[in-house]
Amino acid sequence: MSRPAKFSVLLITDNQKGLETLMRLIKRHFNSFFVTNSSDKAVEIINEKGIDVVLFGFGDVQKAEVCFLHMIRNDRTIEDKIASTIVFCAKDQVQNAFNICNKDIFHDYFIIKPLYDPHHILLRLRTIRRLLSDNSLKKSRAMSVEDLCGYFDQVASSSKELVDLNQESLERLMTTVSFSMEAMKDRMLKAQPNNPNICANSVNAIIDEHANQALMPQLQAEKQQTSQNVNALVNDLVAQSEGHRSSLENEIRQNQPSAVSLLVIEDEEPSLTELVTDLSSAGYTPQTASSATQALDMLDTCLPRIILVDLTLPDMSALHVISRIQNHPKLPNTKIMALAKKGDKDKVMEAVKMGINEVMVKPVDKELLMYKINYNLTGE
Repeated sequence: MSRPAKFSVLLITDNQKGLETLMRLIKRHFNSFFVTNSSDKAVEIINEKGIDVVLFGFGDVQKAEVCFLHMIRNDRTIEDKIASTIVFCAKDQVQNAFNICNKDIFHDYFIIKPLYDPHHILLRLRTIRRLLSDNSLKKSRAMSVEDLCGYFDQVASSSKELVDLNQESLERLMTTVSFSMEAMKDRMLKAQPNNPNICANSVNAIIDEHANQALMPQLQAEKQQTSQNVNALVNDLVAQSEGHRSSLENEIRQNQPSAVSLLVIEDEEPSLTELVTDLSSAGYTPQTASSATQALDMLDTCLPRIILVDLTLPDMSALHVISRIQNHPKLPNTKIMALAKKGDKDKVMEAVKMGINEVMVKPVDKELLMYKINYNLTGE
């Protein structure tokens, strides 16, 4: 997408009053500055104005993540139209902000509470503007699994065309050489029409002898060798493509919701019912446990790839359950997603320190949940 010459910044926020200082500062230095509180309106502005940087200023980082997810849902190409994203966060959310940025959901974070240095955001924006003007800031998106399979299919199905094209080019070369040799004979005879020492037969004989003994055998040999090289290369490409496709399709099958073993540990019946409903509607068949004891007894048999664990359980510390999962010999790659209430701040901090993969605040946003499950299964 070609960007306008003017550097443009968009702030999406549900708290304009709390960000007045930053908004005035950014507006003073960047005239092309827009503000909205709606993800739908944000997509509209990005498509109409050609926004370079999007700032997310919400009460917490997870709200910003949900907003961005809604934008992607409304326009699958929206990430390719933005050079950079920065999420605002409070000091006590830095770990969460870092984890999200580390997963490439946002590019950077900026602490706004307490606001130590409002001018520092200007330095970041100016750096991005300079990189854009130098064409040093480019986003490259990896191909999706489906696109890769399609590409490998195309390579495999094009093998015959590639060989035929090579053969056709070589035949054309041979014809061109033969035509050039005939033209050479004519030019030599026309150049000296009255020279008794040169006759048509001798010219033809000399050129034909050189062609038959030196030039044409070499071309034939080159043709044969090139054909062999192309055939070998194409066969190798086809074999690799089929192997890659098979591997990717196997990975796709393993990550299909119906093939994913998923465990939900939640003692509150309404929350458990809501989670099971959301997961089932997405194609998953989750197993459930209403207590820590029940969950730990199930680990050996269900071997879940993803575990959603409530941080407040009736019979055992959720942190102890997390530790047991992390040290389970059969679950080295299991991902742990914590379910937290508003008052679980201390537990969340401890769980994050233990290295859990995600934190979801209840009530859980369905789209964000599916996004995070997919990310932890595929890394995309």
